[in-house]
Amino acid sequence: MAALQISARQLSGIGNEHGPSTMLIVAVASIAQPEQGVEIIKRFSGQKLIDLFNEMDRPDSEKAIVGVLLAIPPALNGSARWTAENVFDFARVKLKRRGEACMDTYAYRLASKAVFRDNAKVEPTDILDWRSLYETSNARGDVDTELDAHQTWLSIVITRMVNAVNLPDDEEPPE
Repeated sequence: MAALQISARQLSGIGNEHGPSTMLIVAVASIAQPEQGVEIIKRFSGQKLIDLFNEMDRPDSEKAIVGVLLAIPPALNGSARWTAENVFDFARVKLKRRGEACMDTYAYRLASKAVFRDNAKVEPTDILDWRSLYETSNARGDVDTELDAHQTWLSIVITRMVNAVNLPDDEEPPE
């Protein structure tokens, strides 16, 4: 597997009044020199992810996105630890809200089939419209052994790194 180019500071969650936020972790590789490893870029919103996609999509870009993960803090994933899951489908969505109002936002369908938006879990029944902007080749259940192995490896590594940086030492169970 490729080496990761990352600093611990990059994976630190930003706290807000409700606790740490979700983080989008984007794996980027050099097109010309893939042997250099994978660079990790952190974003905190769907809009910032779109901006990164636009930057990478320029004709003169020397980098390509090779994975997108959503790091989910314990308060949102129901466990004592952060989890990092591969984003299989990133979309512009309309979500049902109370009354007749709708929310227009970005959402992420993860490998586990769970759906999140920035800093919140989404109930699938609240999705009124889904327009995919990024979808992995195995998002619809197609088997790609090499891609599956890469996604699993990246998820494990990023989950461990995010927990090492964001959990107090007394909360991190031994491995």
